Order: sequence, then C-alpha cells, then structure tokens
Amino acid sequence: MQRRSRLIWGFLLVVSAAWILLGTFFTSEHYDGGNLGQELSREIQSVGGEAEIGALAELPLPVFFLATGLPIALVALFLLWRGRKRGSASASVDPDSGLRRQALLVSILALLFAVFLWNIREAPGQAAPQANTDIVTATLSPLLWPVRLFVTFIHEAGHSMAALITGGQVKEFTVSPNGSGLAVTAGGDPALILPAGYLGAALFGSVLFYLTSRHPYLTRGLSVFLGLSVIILTVAFARPDQAGNFTANVIGIGFGVGLVALGWSAPDIVNVFILNTLALLTGLNAVMDVSYLVRHPDAGIGEIMNDAAAFANAYTPLLPASVIAFIWSAVAVLMLGAAVYFGLLKQVGGEISEAVNGKN
Repeated sequence: MQRRSRLIWGFLLVVSAAWILLGTFFTSEHYDGGNLGQELSREIQSVGGEAEIGALAELPLPVFFLATGLPIALVALFLLWRGRKRGSASASVDPDSGLRRQALLVSILALLFAVFLWNIREAPGQAAPQANTDIVTATLSPLLWPVRLFVTFIHEAGHSMAALITGGQVKEFTVSPNGSGLAVTAGGDPALILPAGYLGAALFGSVLFYLTSRHPYLTRGLSVFLGLSVIILTVAFARPDQAGNFTANVIGIGFGVGLVALGWSAPDIVNVFILNTLALLTGLNAVMDVSYLVRHPDAGIGEIMNDAAAFANAYTPLLPASVIAFIWSAVAVLMLGAAVYFGLLKQVGGEISEAVNGKN
C-alpha cells in the first residue's frame, strides 16, 4: 500500500511539473509565434465569461499554468518526501541527504519560477527591436531587464576570457542599456573567441545550474566566488560604451556585490534558489539570443557584424551565418538540457524510483 501511494505521488509530481513547463512553453510566443497561446486565451476568456468568473478571463497564461500545477506539485513532493522519510527513519542517513532533498525541491521551484518569469512580456504596443541589434530585448519585462544586461555582461566576458586563454589581450568590453555589447580584443584565436560569447553565456548558466543542484552545500562559497570574479572582471575590463553609459560597470559591481552578500549571509537553500533562477534565466536568454541570429543572420551593431556572421565570413564561407547560428543554438540547447537533466530530472527520477521500490 505504501509503495502504491508513493507511485501515485510520484506520477502526480511528474504530470504537474510537465503541465507547468510544457503549458507555458507551447502557449508562449516562442512556439508557433504565440498562436496557440492566443487561441487558449480566447477559450479561457470564453469559459470565464460564461461562468461569470472575471478573474479567470483576465488570468495570464503563465499564471494560469503555475496556479493550477504548482499546488499539486508541492503537495506531491511533500507527501513523497514524508513517505520516504518515514520509511528510512530507522536507517543510517547521509548527513548531507537532508540538504540535498531540500535543494531538489528548491531547484524545481527555481525552474518553475524561471519559466514563469521568462513568459512575462511587455504589454502590447511595445516598440519592436531595432534592426541593428543582434539581441532581442524589446519584448522582455522590466523585471528581467537587469538579468538581460547581466547576460550581455557574461557574453562579453566570455569573449574576453577566450581571448586571454588563447594568448590574446582584452582592451575593454562594454554593455549598453538596450542589451547590446561589444568586446575589444587583440590577438588570440578568433575561431574560439567569436563563439565564446553566446556559448559562454549558455555554458555559464548550464554549469551553474548543475553545480548548484547537485552540490547544494557548495552554493555559499560558489556565490562568493562568482561575485568576486564578476567584480574583478568589471574593474579590469568593463568600460563605458560609446554613449558614455556605465552600464557594464553598474551591472558588474551590482551583481558582484549582491552575489558576495548572498553567499556571505544567506542560508544554503536561499543561495540554491537564487543561483538556480539566475542560471536558468541566463541560459534561456543565451539560447534565445543565438536562436534570434538564425532568423536574423544580418543583425549587428552599426557596421559591426554579429558573431555568427563574422565567424562564417572568416572560417566557413560555404556555410551562411544562419547555419552557424543554428549550430551554436543547438549546442546551447544541448548544454542547458543536459544541465537540467543531470542536475534535476535524474535526481527526481532517482527519488521516485527509490520511493517506489521501497529503498532507503
């Protein structure tokens, strides 16, 4: 009977999580141009109007999926955890297992929260992105704007680190308020420097999510390390852009000090939630940035070509920039997907398997 209950709660957990994640994705503008989401919104408004439930008719789709799926997921997780705790009460327990299980729950919450934030968009009427930018910024909500700028900071830092690793020099890098950025390097290997922006940001988000989810006891030190690293990069290389905006300096110092304070004073679980949310938002932004180049291979900043176009022009004359961007996009998706699978889903599968089989 106990195994059957665990199987039921595990099944409900998987179904509710899939409801939230797949529902928010397939009804967002990232899938089919948002047509499916518009149709579902009309259906919800119709049902809400017939039932005279005004709140239902006005409910945004991300909130709808979150509100209907999250309570079931939390209840299933709690009951699954309680049943397993009772079954292993008399056995020896790894001293870190409690933190790992809490971190597993928090990682799931961070994943849901990141997807929720990612699907919050500006109200209709927002200006379209300018043709000379290689990053989609106009549809992001103000809540995500600092993260958008932080992703650009990581993007330019990726170019800079690749230049240093390959024996080159970094003169400066900038971040502009519209989300664009520029890294000025000398020497090094351009074949590695050019893709290191988009793929570096995706790798940063993927590795951060994996480490935080798999090793939650390291998160406080990881926050301090990341914060200090960002501050050092800011002081060493961040400079005002051509318009005199100190965006890179403000974002670097702000996030750096915030991460140090987070690791210094916040509990492990708070670090897990914030770092995982930041990692997922960074990874999602990086994936969407490089995916944007697949559809707009001629995008750039003024007369400066985007990274994919510059790479294609220098190294793959037979492959257009859109193909290079598609390859980078696929690699970024694989990295983020692997981080979510090995950092979260595999652990959830292990917990469910142990609960079903009655293992301690």
